[in-house]
Amino acid sequence: MNNTLQCPLCGREDFFRPNDFFCPACQQPMWFKPCSVPPQEFRERTSSSLEKFSACLPLRTVRPEFSLGEGQTPLIPLNSVGAPGKVWAKLESANPSLSFKDRGSAVVVQKAVELGWPAIGTVSTGNMASSTAAYAARAGLSCVLLVKKGTSPGALVSAAVFRPLLIEVEGDYGQLFRKSYELGRSLKVYFANSVDPLRLEGYKLAALEIREQLDQAPDYVYVPVSSGGHFLGLYKGFMELKMAGYIDKIPVMVGVQAASCAPIARAFEQGLEKVIKINPGETLAHSIANPDPPAGDLVLKLARENQAHLLAISDQEMLAAQSQLARQEGLFVQPESAAVLAAFHQLQTNFSGLSVLILTGQGLKAAYQPIPDLRNFYQARVEELPALLNTVLPQTTEKLKNK
Repeated sequence: MNNTLQCPLCGREDFFRPNDFFCPACQQPMWFKPCSVPPQEFRERTSSSLEKFSACLPLRTVRPEFSLGEGQTPLIPLNSVGAPGKVWAKLESANPSLSFKDRGSAVVVQKAVELGWPAIGTVSTGNMASSTAAYAARAGLSCVLLVKKGTSPGALVSAAVFRPLLIEVEGDYGQLFRKSYELGRSLKVYFANSVDPLRLEGYKLAALEIREQLDQAPDYVYVPVSSGGHFLGLYKGFMELKMAGYIDKIPVMVGVQAASCAPIARAFEQGLEKVIKINPGETLAHSIANPDPPAGDLVLKLARENQAHLLAISDQEMLAAQSQLARQEGLFVQPESAAVLAAFHQLQTNFSGLSVLILTGQGLKAAYQPIPDLRNFYQARVEELPALLNTVLPQTTEKLKNK
């Protein structure tokens, strides 16, 4: 079992300890030392990705009773985007709590039980709170959630239903992030926040699934970026596949941020070596609006070294992409998820090849809900239906043909 952390920037190594995984020299999160696991070690028939890919996880054993069936999410071709068969969507909303966060939470609870920690927690703006609470409930652990003041009522309800200790905190989000580790060490609560190395291990499994589902590595992978943890996890997954000889090259990663709060994309565009904390503007994309991303410098360096791209997408572009995915693909996702389609539209004239868009969360999880188009909405009594349908159905069919 691999229990060694490594700093991707300076190479420093240390043993894994909850609440204590930042490199003291680089001030960036460490990850589990990359390992090369041949694909023949992967199990064939399992109920979750954790069991299937357990050979490449830092766990003594995977206890299936703690799983909620996370992972192994659909990868489908998009019919309205790009050349036929060239653009695929990874539907992470098919995870149990409707977002990709379940991949990380599933690994976290396994390790927490393995190490004998009685409680887990997280600092979150929504998706990670509900995911952490669900998996804590599944594993019989206590759960502490520290959520940012102003978190949407829907996000609070989706977490509160699991009966965690839920605290809405006013103040600087970055300060809250750092304070949680102090509290965790003193109170014996494992705060598994966004860039926790075990979360990265869960996120990397999506890369392994994509390789298996496509029977090759894609040329490009588009992913929303906030703290940087999801980007790092996917990158690490493809890196380990390359180390094992399973793929020839790591895909070009395209990280996507909200234009009103895009510190990593801004630093990338300006040629900076470090990410500078910013004063964020207003955005509906709350879950990718982190003004002080804890893994920002690391994402920036890996992006530069691997010809990756970091883009800033406006709210208007996200909403247009969200609408396109709903109307033309039958997919309702969060605006933050739809940002990857907007990024694809920005870059498709320059790129050719096979692309995968990571659609991170279901639309009902969003803090912002679009106003539905009511032009095709009618009310009628039962006896009025024949006349109404004879009038409006031909019009509606014609609209669908021309959309």
